[in-house]
Amino acid sequence: MGKRIIYTNPETGMLCVIIPVNNSLTIEEIAAKDVPEGLEFSIVDAADIPEDRTYREAWTQKDNGLDVDLDKAKNIQIDRWRVDRKPLLEALDAEYMKALESNDKAKQIEIVSKKQSLRDLPEVDLSHIVTVEELRAFTPEALREVSRD
Repeated sequence: MGKRIIYTNPETGMLCVIIPVNNSLTIEEIAAKDVPEGLEFSIVDAADIPEDRTYREAWTQKDNGLDVDLDKAKNIQIDRWRVDRKPLLEALDAEYMKALESNDKAKQIEIVSKKQSLRDLPEVDLSHIVTVEELRAFTPEALREVSRD
């Protein structure tokens, strides 16, 4: 599959991946040519670059290889949940208005509780998650509960 060159862009903090396409140069020559002067880089197997780009912004250069900063990945996931909850909150707003119009106090209380759970979503405890795979598989109860309804 070949090799890749990775380095961290000091301006963005993002990990850059160079995919060599010039077969007339060695990987080291490509790195010398394309990695900005003074930056550390690593040469890794292409297979070491994750195919899943879900947490791409959390990739870091570590020990001559690539790693995923789990704290950054958690923050990325929380931001995605914020996007996911927006249409759910909007739908609950519409339901609440119907419950208000029909004076259904029990339904109003139920909806208020669901909306608060969704608002609390960014504060969900992720301390039990220790791998990217666990994070990818985890869906907070607030999203599962509202999505079921």
